[in-house]
Amino acid sequence: MDATEKIAELIKRYIEGRLTIEESATLSQWRKRNSSNESLFQKIVQNEQFYIDAIQWIDSMENDSEQALQKIKQRTLKNIRPLEPSSLPRKLKFRRIYTATAALCLCIALFGYYQLRDQSIFSKKIEAESILPGGNKAELILSDGQKINLRSDKDGIVLDQSLSYSDGTHLLNLDSEKLEQTTASINVPAGGKYRVTLSDGTHVHLNAQSKLTYPLRFNSTKRQVSIEGEAYFEVAPQYMGNQRIPFEVISNSQVIRVLGTSFNVSAYTDDTQTSTTLVEGSIEIESSSGRLSLQPNEQAVLRQDHIVKKRVDVNQFIAWKDNNFLFFETELRDLMKQISRWYNLEVSYPTALPATYFYGEITREKNLSEVLRILEKAGVKFELTKRNSKVRLEVY
Repeated sequence: MDATEKIAELIKRYIEGRLTIEESATLSQWRKRNSSNESLFQKIVQNEQFYIDAIQWIDSMENDSEQALQKIKQRTLKNIRPLEPSSLPRKLKFRRIYTATAALCLCIALFGYYQLRDQSIFSKKIEAESILPGGNKAELILSDGQKINLRSDKDGIVLDQSLSYSDGTHLLNLDSEKLEQTTASINVPAGGKYRVTLSDGTHVHLNAQSKLTYPLRFNSTKRQVSIEGEAYFEVAPQYMGNQRIPFEVISNSQVIRVLGTSFNVSAYTDDTQTSTTLVEGSIEIESSSGRLSLQPNEQAVLRQDHIVKKRVDVNQFIAWKDNNFLFFETELRDLMKQISRWYNLEVSYPTALPATYFYGEITREKNLSEVLRILEKAGVKFELTKRNSKVRLEVY
């Protein structure tokens, strides 16, 4: 019996309550290997119709394996009697589980085979020309639970007396009382971007994989929003009498206090640092390590509890706002993060990856192949594969 058949047999023995300590440890190790294994295991042990779920899982695989999978389905269903589960007494239901488990061993073995090996039969090579750039994509979520998929033919929304798109197209009516009480989140997925004009006139450009949370109406003493991911802020000045009302941005263990300025903040959860780059005006950053003031062309980098300030060319950090990639001494991994977010890719690297730096500029409106050509000039090679709907870019 090979390894994959053994897993199928162990699941059957688990249901029958006949696992030894050693067998239980083996099964537990397989379940912990990845979430897909655990998901299939739970379907099998909790649902007498689990074979339907397994077949649906198999049907979701790529078309190039369809013939083999159809054969598996036919062989499995042939061994299961077509009984209505709601009409079965409890004892017979459990008997049916045992019978179906035995009949489904082949399906489980197939699943385990592709989890324990490289799953290459479900992946296929694709050409970079087929990967198009990102575009206007976002979801608006209000604190009352309402969700709105924002239109991709519009590039932004504006909060005024009502909620509309940036070209004036009506989006949503909200009365004054609800405006005062409601907060909103704009979620921009991988391969997306969107603009938001807040109720005070502040413009926020959101990059891919970013989330902005804000009140639909600011109070009279403080304006405060939070950001995950990357955003470029053009903060509008606002006064209460002769006092300017401060604007605060909360992100990754820091608070940015603004008096009227333009700046970029990159605070992705999968990055090891948060970078705040000042274009115009002045800002103050407060974190657990203290306070830091920035002047134009300065950048604050917060890494864990340590923050440092340095002078930079801001164009490199705000080019995305104008839909460009701009690389200047950009390390390969940092560059690939930008590309993966914009083209909605997964990226993998070899174990030993030499430090490689890139220089250049290219519009983000190009398809992936034109971006990769720039990288290939530095000797970096790539292979693209697609499994289900997910595209993977392997660097080697």
